[in-house]
Order: sequence, then structure tokens, then C-alpha cells
Amino acid sequence: MPGLIPLGLADTLMLRDYLDKYPRENCDYTITNLIVWGQIYQNQYLMFKDRLVFFNPQYQYILHPVGEDLQPAELVELVKLFKPYFPEAELILTPQAYIDTHPEMGSLFELVNDRDWADYVYDIDKMVNLSGKKLAKKKNLISQFRRAYPQYKVMKITEDRLDVILQFTHKWRRERSAEGIYLMTEIKAIENTLKAWNSLPVEGIIICLNYKIAAYSIFSRQTNDMVTEHFEKFDPDKKGSAQIINWETARYLQGRYKWINREQDIGLEGLRQAKLSYDPDRLLPFYSTKLK
Repeated sequence: MPGLIPLGLADTLMLRDYLDKYPRENCDYTITNLIVWGQIYQNQYLMFKDRLVFFNPQYQYILHPVGEDLQPAELVELVKLFKPYFPEAELILTPQAYIDTHPEMGSLFELVNDRDWADYVYDIDKMVNLSGKKLAKKKNLISQFRRAYPQYKVMKITEDRLDVILQFTHKWRRERSAEGIYLMTEIKAIENTLKAWNSLPVEGIIICLNYKIAAYSIFSRQTNDMVTEHFEKFDPDKKGSAQIINWETARYLQGRYKWINREQDIGLEGLRQAKLSYDPDRLLPFYSTKLK
């Protein structure tokens, strides 16, 4: 399709300029996700009426434009631009606030709120303090881990530790016999992140036990007051390791951000249960909008 440009690491500064000026809370709009998952899905972009538009050709998804709001009729025009080349093209990630302030969207598009792809957002202070009955079990597991492994250390992910993190990730997959399309795609996204570590606005921490990794997390800025955690892996043989990496990540980020976005559960029952167990403060809806 004319005008579409492959999205790559060379576009990082351009992405930062747009997303700093027009921040979006959905995790799909972080520079890290756009690049590392975009390498898998061959993400592209174009400029439409001075707005930045991302496109996933594999699923024919047009992400809601980044920039000053377009009118709903202009969004129809945008989708129709893709249709001759991508007949199944549809607009996704239209913000709730936009839908609320543009009721005419309902007459032009069929709006679908896909629960499986909603983002989980948590108050970081609450994730550190773990107050209340709902989070008491998490607090107890963290205490058990700290008593069992008082020597554990929290270390920043640095370039010299990337190979070890990759080895831990593949060891985790082999020992769990973990397969499946999504999981293998996630592993590839982790590989892409580590490979481009110095070119992405990304950070992470490691839980280290006796010079070995027990868990790690990788995250990056979403907005001025929100950070998104992209990946989290832990050793399930170490009781409390899942809770300790979650808690230490929140402690590491406390004071810098108000909210942490822990992304979606993609409809996986176990993942949904795990994310709900931390009592999210809100869910960011994921709207897809097909032309009527």
C-alpha cells in the first residue's frame, strides 16, 4: 500500500516525539512494544492528516491515530484508505474518552470491547504496601521468600547480564515444557528486546540468589505517571519468587510513577486469575471498530 513505511529501531526518536506529545495509556503504544512486537508482525506506519498511524499487516489492524483527535468521519476515511489493499482492515484501540465525546462513532462503526485485551493498571504505592485482606496472601509469600532467602539481591539489568537473562528465559521454557503460539511469540519478543537493549528506552531488574537469577522483570515508560511492565519471569521452584519480583519492581519504580500497567491477560485463565489477584485499580478497554 502506498505510503506505508516499515517501523524499525531507526524510528525510536520519532516515536518518542509523538508519544511524549500525545501520550496513550494502552501498552500497545509504548516504544518498546511497537518495536519488539513490531519486528514480529512487520508493523508499519504512515502519516494521515499529520497524525501518526501504526498498522499491523498480519492482523490488518489500524491503531487509532496518534495526534490531535480526528473526527469520526475522518476515521472512516482512514479505514477506507486501507480497504483496497487489506479488505479486513479495522480500527483498534480507540480510547474510551474519544468514544464518550464522539457519540456518532456508534452510527459509523460497530464498537466491540474485547475483554481479553484490556490492560491491567495498578497503583504502585498499593503494590508496595500490599495493605488489606485481598493482598494479605501476597504479603505473606513475600515474607516467606525473604526469610528463606535473606541473601537475595536486587540488581539492575545491564548489558553484561543480557545473555544470562536469555539463558534463564529458555531454561524456564524448557523446564515448563511451555509451548503455544503466544508463548513462543513472547519468547521472540524478549529476544528482540534484549538484542536491541541499548537502543530502546527500557529498564529491568533481576532477583539474584547465590549468583543465579530467580526472577526478572522488564519495563519502560508509558506516560509521565505510568510505566508498563512488558515481561516478567520467575523460578516457580522458589516459593514466593513471583510475588517478590512483583513487589521489588514496584519498589524500584515507586516515586517515579503513580501507575504500573501490567498489560493484558489475552484470555488465558491462569494469567487472568494472577492479574486479578493483585486487585487492579482499573482496566483499560480495548476497542475494535469495524465499519458499518
